[in-house]
Amino acid sequence: MDKETLRTEIKAHIASFDIAYITEGNHAIAHNIMSLPEFISAPRVFTYLSIGREVDTKIIIEHCLAIGKTVALPFNYENGTMSFALLDRPVEELPRGMYGIPVPPTSSHELFPEKGDIIIVPALCYDERGYRLGRGGGYYDRYLSTFKVFSVGLCREKQLVSDLPTDGFDMRVNCLVTEKRIARPL
Repeated sequence: MDKETLRTEIKAHIASFDIAYITEGNHAIAHNIMSLPEFISAPRVFTYLSIGREVDTKIIIEHCLAIGKTVALPFNYENGTMSFALLDRPVEELPRGMYGIPVPPTSSHELFPEKGDIIIVPALCYDERGYRLGRGGGYYDRYLSTFKVFSVGLCREKQLVSDLPTDGFDMRVNCLVTEKRIARPL
C-alpha cells in the first residue's frame, strides 16, 4: 500500500477512537515517557505541540517546565525544513504557523539539539521497527538526519502497525512509547 492511501486509512482509524481511550492513553504515554532515563536526564526537550487527536504533549511540556527543563518547539519553513525555538511563553499565547499549528514567535531564541537532549517525534502511526508515517512533508526525517539526538516516538497501541513502507530517507526513532510499553527498536 502506498503512503498516501495508508495516511487516509490511519486518519480514519484515529477518528474512530473513543475519547476515553484517547484521554487514558495520553496520561499513560506521558507517564511512560517521563519514566525514561533519557528523558529524566535530558536538560532540554525538543517536542511538538499536539493538536487534534495527536498524543497530548501538553502534559509533557507542563511537566518539563515545572521541573526546570528547557522546552523547544518546532517551526516549519516553506522550503521543507524546520528548526526549533525556545518555548518562552505559555502555549496559549503562541501564534499560529504553517498548517495552523501553534509555534514560537520569530523573535524566540533558536535552539539546536545537543548530546543529552531528547526529541519527541510526532506521527500518524509507527511500526514495530521504529519507522513512522508522518503527514508527508518530510520535515522530521530531514531534521533527524542532521541532528543525532535521542529520539522518541509517541504512539497509541492502536496506531502501531507491523510494517510501514519506507524510503531511503525515512528515519527511525530510538525509542517508541505507547500507553502499554516502551520499546527500543534500534
